[in-house]
Amino acid sequence: MDETRAGLLRALAFFDVVDYSPTRIELVTHFDVGEKNQEPRSKNQGIDQEIQKLEEEKIIQQSLGRFFFSGREHLVTEHEKREALFPRKLRRARNVVRWLRRLGGVCFVALCNTTALAHAGEKGDLDFFIVTKAGTIWQTRGWSALPLQLFKLRPGDTDRDPVCLSFFVDNTALNLRPLHMGADDVYFRHWFLSLLPLYDDGIGATLWEANEDIWSRHPKATPWMVNHDIGFLPTINFIPMFSWLESFARAMQQKRFPASIRSLMNQDTRVVVDDHVLKFHVEDGRERVRSKYQVACSKYGIDP
Repeated sequence: MDETRAGLLRALAFFDVVDYSPTRIELVTHFDVGEKNQEPRSKNQGIDQEIQKLEEEKIIQQSLGRFFFSGREHLVTEHEKREALFPRKLRRARNVVRWLRRLGGVCFVALCNTTALAHAGEKGDLDFFIVTKAGTIWQTRGWSALPLQLFKLRPGDTDRDPVCLSFFVDNTALNLRPLHMGADDVYFRHWFLSLLPLYDDGIGATLWEANEDIWSRHPKATPWMVNHDIGFLPTINFIPMFSWLESFARAMQQKRFPASIRSLMNQDTRVVVDDHVLKFHVEDGRERVRSKYQVACSKYGIDP
């Protein structure tokens, strides 16, 4: 099969298994050359022509500027309903970032998962990915969670746009490969490309370059940028971090870990707890997504 066609079908197969209909820009950005066919970023031309061919053959369709496999038209209708919720969710997300950017340990804050795609449901969490300065990750997590506790904004405290701060890395752990599930973590790859940064002190470019093994499979992907219509510029930090306080913050937080965290802690890449990475994804659907993705690829005659 032509590799341009295969790359488009891989991208759309991923979006299909997570029930999302991408825009043309998203489809091209996530264009996937595959594990065995990585090519320089200057190659893989003719994407627009191949999209047209796939439409003519009725393998894929588009409606309202969004693409889907034939028979999956309802994904566009569902996205319209969810997209209408995005302004409300973004308001809360920006309020959270207004607080986070005041913390001396915060370098980068991005929305992730379905909210980053304006596709979160009515009760969908606001999931954040946060990069901190080395030696501050525990303090940063503690200060980050304080207003969420006070105003009962965490999952379990509210059903309306709960805020989930469950993924922190520091600036010495920017290569995220150790957090992948197996040789190719298809969900993680597309998750990374879909990050929606709302605050970046400049480390975002370093984070991107540190993960070349992710975006090298996606030659049309480009580094994210903060859209300052919705994001924030660096500002004066009001809450400093202290090296002597880090061990105390770690001890206090570990003491309060629920049993679900303790039972999975450092057993695999779902829950990772150390002084450089704090990742608390007890409910991790990556294996399920990978299985469905492999089935979808097989259906269209392409290698995952």
